[in-house]
Amino acid sequence: MDVLRQKSAPLSDETILWFEFLLKPNLLIKHLSKPIPTTELIAQFLSIAPENQNPNDLNSPETDSMNKNDGLKYSKKHLALKVLALKVAAYLRWDLDVLEKNLPAQRQVQLLSDLCSIAAGKTVHLPLSLVHESPIVGPEGSKHCLNFALALYHRWVLRAQVIRGSLGNRMNKPYGIGPGGVDANSMREEALINVPEPFINTSIEYLNRILLDPEPFRVLTFDSFVALDAHADSGQQRFESALPISKAELAVQIHYDLCMYYLYMQKYELAKQNIVNCKENLDQLKQEYCRKNLNAYIFCTVEEEQIRGCMMACGVSGEPDGLLERLNESVLNHYSDVVPILKEDNIRREIPMTQRKILELNVEGFVSMGSPEISTNDQRELELAVVALNVIRHVLDGDNILGSNAALQKYKSQELKLLELMLQYGDELYDELCLTDRDLLKKYFIQVITLLNNSTGVEAMLKSYPKLVSPQEFDDLKRQKVKDDIQFSGIGVQADWNVCESKMLRLDVGTFERQLITCTHASGVRKILVKLAGTNPTKPLWSINPSWSIPLPIKQLLMSLQRGFLQDFAYILVGKSRELAAKKDYSAAIALLTCLKSETTRSDLANNPLVLVLGKMAAWEGLLIQIQQVLEEWPKKPTDQAQFVRNCKQCLNSSTSNDIAPRPKILEHCAAILLNFNDWNSLLNPDKRYPALELSAAIAQAYLDIDKFKGTEKTSQEAWDLILPIFINQNTRQRHSTDNVTMLQLFLQKLRDPLVLSIVLSLLAKMYNIIKYESNLDLNAEYMFLWPVSIKNSAMYNHKMIQETLNNLLQQALKYYPNNIPWIKLKGDLEFSNGNHEAAMRYYVTALISGSEYCTISLQRPLMDEFIIRRMIKCCTSLGCYMQAAVLCQFLDETDYGLAFKSVIEKSSSFTDAMDSYYSCIWDPTLLEFIVNWHFKKGEHKRRLQAISYLGQLELNANNNEEIRREAAAVRKTRFLRSLARQYML
Repeated sequence: MDVLRQKSAPLSDETILWFEFLLKPNLLIKHLSKPIPTTELIAQFLSIAPENQNPNDLNSPETDSMNKNDGLKYSKKHLALKVLALKVAAYLRWDLDVLEKNLPAQRQVQLLSDLCSIAAGKTVHLPLSLVHESPIVGPEGSKHCLNFALALYHRWVLRAQVIRGSLGNRMNKPYGIGPGGVDANSMREEALINVPEPFINTSIEYLNRILLDPEPFRVLTFDSFVALDAHADSGQQRFESALPISKAELAVQIHYDLCMYYLYMQKYELAKQNIVNCKENLDQLKQEYCRKNLNAYIFCTVEEEQIRGCMMACGVSGEPDGLLERLNESVLNHYSDVVPILKEDNIRREIPMTQRKILELNVEGFVSMGSPEISTNDQRELELAVVALNVIRHVLDGDNILGSNAALQKYKSQELKLLELMLQYGDELYDELCLTDRDLLKKYFIQVITLLNNSTGVEAMLKSYPKLVSPQEFDDLKRQKVKDDIQFSGIGVQADWNVCESKMLRLDVGTFERQLITCTHASGVRKILVKLAGTNPTKPLWSINPSWSIPLPIKQLLMSLQRGFLQDFAYILVGKSRELAAKKDYSAAIALLTCLKSETTRSDLANNPLVLVLGKMAAWEGLLIQIQQVLEEWPKKPTDQAQFVRNCKQCLNSSTSNDIAPRPKILEHCAAILLNFNDWNSLLNPDKRYPALELSAAIAQAYLDIDKFKGTEKTSQEAWDLILPIFINQNTRQRHSTDNVTMLQLFLQKLRDPLVLSIVLSLLAKMYNIIKYESNLDLNAEYMFLWPVSIKNSAMYNHKMIQETLNNLLQQALKYYPNNIPWIKLKGDLEFSNGNHEAAMRYYVTALISGSEYCTISLQRPLMDEFIIRRMIKCCTSLGCYMQAAVLCQFLDETDYGLAFKSVIEKSSSFTDAMDSYYSCIWDPTLLEFIVNWHFKKGEHKRRLQAISYLGQLELNANNNEEIRREAAAVRKTRFLRSLARQYML
């Protein structure tokens, strides 16, 4: 490290003395280019030239040639050192970040004071003299340079308030402690930057005023300061070499400093205004420097990342409003510019289609009510324009709305006007679309035109839009007319084919086969089968589509029938019904099976026992689809619930009769639906060949035990003995397979009734607790008393498979009943048991929010008991949110002060939650008093005052009656719960 001060020890050849920089002016530049701490050079220069010069030094021989005027009162030596320090600061581009980080506050003030004094040409004392009024420029000073110095100083005043808290922490360093226990230098730094509020306001006013000053703002550079010459009486600085900067560069820096100060003072609106202005000026500044082909800024030291961080803190995106925001504003302004927004969205596709459909309905209502501000014709134009733009968006999204033809049918009287608008808007965006979108648009308009009968009006309209439909394409469309449907004879009613081999062309056969595959009506299937009769006697018609899969019992039955119409018809209808059910088109699927059942009741087929069995199987398949529809649409009930339940009972009873039994899948669905409808008695005598029926009976018996014994201790063993063996480890019993677990989970997926779900959840939770055997991680659920309290050889069972089954069932239950408080708590317990404390906290908070009806009623037992509070405290401490844990300690019946105090102390080393923001949620005076004392001990004066202000609130007075204290606690509980909801649920 270079030594700048003379010492008595011999100096090495590399040592540079301070006056050598005066003798060789280029030596300073050369020295600064070395990898040395530049700010240390400033500190050494200023340490040789102290801040307050001793009056006795003014009469020393060294000051014989000191300034004789009323300007600067510095000796030549001190003036030379100060100029050198300022040259180094100018080399650093006056970067306050660097100066504040590496120089003590005393040296910072000294440097700024020297800058102001030299710029003014007379002595200026900081920190408080400048904030009253600007000093008068001396004979050797410069007004624009003094403006620069004052701007730098006032920026420093604001920034110093922001970093004042960090200086408070440095006062606790173990070295340099004075007799009073506090570092004297730290006390001086605290006094230097602890500027009173009126003076800070003056700094803000000065910075805002300098932004409005029409005179150009100039920045002092390295060459603006001239080192002293031995033959000159005083230093003549080259202030004219100061560089002018644009107003944008000045505004970026000042607005950023103001924003940081306002953020520190929690004045968020003012901070937001300044950071927005900062970003706007930064964009302008980048354009200016780009035009001038410049890279580094002269004065501004703000980085774009810092601005983005401030914008995030202020809630400003920095991006232009999205289309959805613009659409919402347009709705508030009576749909003023909704058409341009929708046009743009057809290209960008930001607005969800659901939102656009709602807009269409709102515009329709707006037009129907009428508005005196807009003419009726304009309103109709607006409605049709929105509809046309929405149709185009549907098409570009790949949705074929032509199937229902909703728009054209709804506006039948205005279909030409609507089509013209669609063509106009489609033509406007055609060039901006990709090839795929263009193809979708062309195909759509060609299909629309084929449905319209007014070919003359359409032809005249299309001349203006050749991109979408060319004249040649339109001529081709006119020649293609849809022929009337052909009427066929009643050959389809015959029991077998009685026609010879058809001479139909292969192309026609392929056309009818495609129609057969896509047809969804039984009558259409019948007609197409008639057309295809005998086209290929060696190939059955049901084999046309390999995707038609039917249940094995029905397939075996059909294969035993005589080759003919009924075999093809039945196979195709059953296959199509399963396809439609998979697509959740349940009504069409049931209609096909109903038609098949009617077909089997024909008089000419009555003597065939296989046909009668086919009719029963078709009825059972129809019942299966009805059950699937009920489960899918739950909690919506079937139209005729009583008849539906009777059909399920009859199907179950068929399994024990001598007749052919339904498929196991159908029986399983019937048992599940009877459980969901609480028809317990119908399940008590199951056919034990089917495990699902036996399990359903066991669950029904468990409910009857609950109802009979009214919650008393009664162990229900049947369901327990059926489910527990499923989870035996594979390496323990070779015959075990995960298929058993899969079959159990498939059955549980059919459960919908809350009571049934609660019983099964309690069973799985009890197994989980016993096998995992960690009492501090136990799950809590309803009806846990029903099940045994121990398991023999519990190590044989796989608790992970139990956990997976329980978790899947919980997710399914919460899907249908999202506000079931015990289930939400159970989900939280499961996450807590797995160590997922954030997820557990989210579910616990959700339970409290739902149970308190979204914080509208007070928290009561059993919603918030000791168990859930203790677990929430554990979650908070595990997540590092110690202050939340301290607040939760108040929710216990008896406040756990030991745990609360420990959490407050732990908070000092963690910053994952905001300590100050939870003071308003504390109603226990003892806890607040501890926090006040803790802040006093830590030297956090501002936080201590804040905690005292909450402690002094009247409703927390210990002399208040019980009702006032209870109300104060309820208000703070609600406030805290809402803060947790914002953190964990949003």
